[in-house]
Amino acid sequence: MKNKKIFLGSLLLLLIGLFASCKEDQTTFVEFDPTKPIKVTGFYPDSGGIAQPIIIEGENFGSDTTGMKVYFQDTLGMKHEAGLVSSSGTKIYAFVPKLTFLREMKLVVERKLDNNKLVSGIGSEIFLYKTQTTVTTVVGKPDYDNNSVPTVGGSFTSATLSSPFTICLDDENNIFISERGTEGQQPRAGLGQGAWTDKGVGVNGNILMADTKNEELIVIKYEAGAMNAPAFSAEAGNEAVYLPEDGGLYFYSMHKSLNYTPRRRSLITDETTKDIINDNWKYSFVVNTNDHMVYTVMWKGQLVRFNPSTRVVELLLNKVTPDLVNAKGQNGSNCYLTFSSTEPDMLYISQEDYNLISRVNIATLDTVSDPTTFKGEMYAGRAITEGPITGSGWEDGLLQNAKFFAPRQICFTADGKLYIADSQNHCIRVIDTTVPADKATVSTAIGLPGNRGFRDGGPEIAMFNYPTGVAVNADGSEVYVADKRNHVIRKLSIQ
Repeated sequence: MKNKKIFLGSLLLLLIGLFASCKEDQTTFVEFDPTKPIKVTGFYPDSGGIAQPIIIEGENFGSDTTGMKVYFQDTLGMKHEAGLVSSSGTKIYAFVPKLTFLREMKLVVERKLDNNKLVSGIGSEIFLYKTQTTVTTVVGKPDYDNNSVPTVGGSFTSATLSSPFTICLDDENNIFISERGTEGQQPRAGLGQGAWTDKGVGVNGNILMADTKNEELIVIKYEAGAMNAPAFSAEAGNEAVYLPEDGGLYFYSMHKSLNYTPRRRSLITDETTKDIINDNWKYSFVVNTNDHMVYTVMWKGQLVRFNPSTRVVELLLNKVTPDLVNAKGQNGSNCYLTFSSTEPDMLYISQEDYNLISRVNIATLDTVSDPTTFKGEMYAGRAITEGPITGSGWEDGLLQNAKFFAPRQICFTADGKLYIADSQNHCIRVIDTTVPADKATVSTAIGLPGNRGFRDGGPEIAMFNYPTGVAVNADGSEVYVADKRNHVIRKLSIQ
C-alpha cells in the first residue's frame, strides 16, 4: 500500500509538471505547415504502462490538435491510438493507451488535412510497453504439495476447495465453480487430485458459488457427478447457469430467479441425434448471446446445440476435431468453448488433446456445402501442421508457430483478447483476436511456463499449478482462474 501511494504521488507530480510545461509552451501559437514533414525526434519516459503520461518531442506538430492523432505502433504494424491532451508545436502531451502484449512500440504522429490526405511522422526510438498483469488469490487455501483438501464453505478467509476445475461468472460477478476429480474417488499416490466433500469423502464432483460481494463460498451441491465447464446465460427473464455432466444426456440447470437451485435435466434426442450422446462426453457449455442457445463440442468432435427450454439436441457439424489420433493415441478431444466478445457468432474451441485452438462462425453454417466434412478454421498452434505430439510444448509467437500443452478452458475479455488456461504449461496465454490472423500472436500473460508452484504477484514471479479454468467478469475487464492443484480461485488484474 505504501508503494502504491508513492507511485500515485509521483504520477500526480509528473502530471502537474506536464500540464504546467504545456501551458508555458503554448504561450505562442504554432501553425502546422502542410508543406513540411512531421518529425518525431524523441519522447520521455521511454517505457511505461496504461495511462502513463508521455511527452513527445519533434518538429511541425502544430499547436491546434484538430485532425491530429498520436499512435503507438507495434511490431506487427498495428496502430493503437493514444490519449492526446495538447500540443505546443514542438511537444505533444499524451497518455499511453492500453496496448497488446507486444512490448516494443514506435511513436507515430499523424494529421489529416482538409483534402483528407494524411501526413505523418514516426520516431526511430522504441517505447517499451509494460503490461501490468498481476494475480491475487480470491478464495481457497493454497497447497502447492497438492494434498487432499476437503471442500468447505464459509467466508473467503476460511473456505477451502478440493478440486476447482472450471468456472463461469454471472451478471453480478458470482463465480460458479465446477469441481471435478480427475483420478476418480481415490487420490493417486497420496496426491489430492480428486474432489472431496466437507467430510473428506472422495466424490466425482461438486457445484459451488463464490459470492464476491459478501465474500462467501456457498456449496450448492456435493456429489453432483463428474462436472465440466459451466456457462451463464444472460437472457432477460431467464438468467441461468448451465453445467454439463461428463457423459450421457444429463446437465444441471440453475436459474437466478430460483436462487440458483440446481435441477438435473436430460437432453432430448431423436433418431438423427440419439447416437451423438452414446459413448461420448461433453466437456464445456457456452451460451450464444444472439440466439441464447447452449453449444457444446462432444469428445468425438460433433458440434451440437440445444434450446435450454426445450432441451432438444441439434447436430450442426459432424466433426470439428482433426482426422487423426490425439496426443494420447485416441480419436477425440476434450473441447472447451467460448464466443468472441467482438464477433458474437464466432465460436472458439480449445482442443486439449490436440494442443490447438480452432474457430467456427456459426452464423455462416447454413452456407457450408458439406457439414459432414467442414471443420471450421484451425486457428492457433503448431500442432495444426506438426501434429498433437510434435506440435505440443510451450512457445510464444505467431499463431502458426506457437505451442500449447493441454490447453483447457478459454474466455474473452471485452477488448477481444482470448485467454487460455494452458494447464500443462502452468501458465495463462493470450491472443489478441482483433489482430489479423496472419499477424496475431500467442503470448504468455502470466505464469512461468513449465514451472509449477504458487505465488501471487506480477508476470515475473507469479506461479500456477495446473490451471484448468478461466472466466471473465460481467463487464469483461477481469479474468478469474481455477488453479486446480493449488486448490484456489485467483484473479488477474490487467492494465
